[in-house]
Amino acid sequence: MKKLLAIVCVMLVGTMAAHAQFDKGRFAVGASVLYGSEIESAGINARAQYSILNNARVELSGDYFFKHNETTMYDLNLNIHCPVNLSQQRLFIYPIIGLAFTHADYPTPAEDLNKVGINLGSGIEYNLNNRISIELEYRHSIMKSIDQGVIGLGVNYKL
Repeated sequence: MKKLLAIVCVMLVGTMAAHAQFDKGRFAVGASVLYGSEIESAGINARAQYSILNNARVELSGDYFFKHNETTMYDLNLNIHCPVNLSQQRLFIYPIIGLAFTHADYPTPAEDLNKVGINLGSGIEYNLNNRISIELEYRHSIMKSIDQGVIGLGVNYKL
């Protein structure tokens, strides 16, 4: 599965040059509703994005997952997206690769954890107009002793 994801990411990166989306230097902010597989709970996300190239952007985001079974979890992510245009600068897919920091508060303080790992995933984004877009994305955070899949539905506002 990981090899397949790596192959897909390489293929997408190879096609990016012909599919530039964003103006280099453009900022965006956004928010999402989430579901985390490890904590088995809904959550919220806030993010900021910066287009470092016409076909690549950096995203800094924070996720908070609501208490479930006396456990809360949050994570901070630094990801790179490489959007590929599918339809007239309105519909894009993008691979996600990045770093994650996760903290979980369990009922017993001795069980609390802090972990660093990598994020792998993909997303789809639809531009409603030149400022607002909606997105659906899935990323999997891979860490020692804890893995979490996160699916999110959100909105972005381009500044």
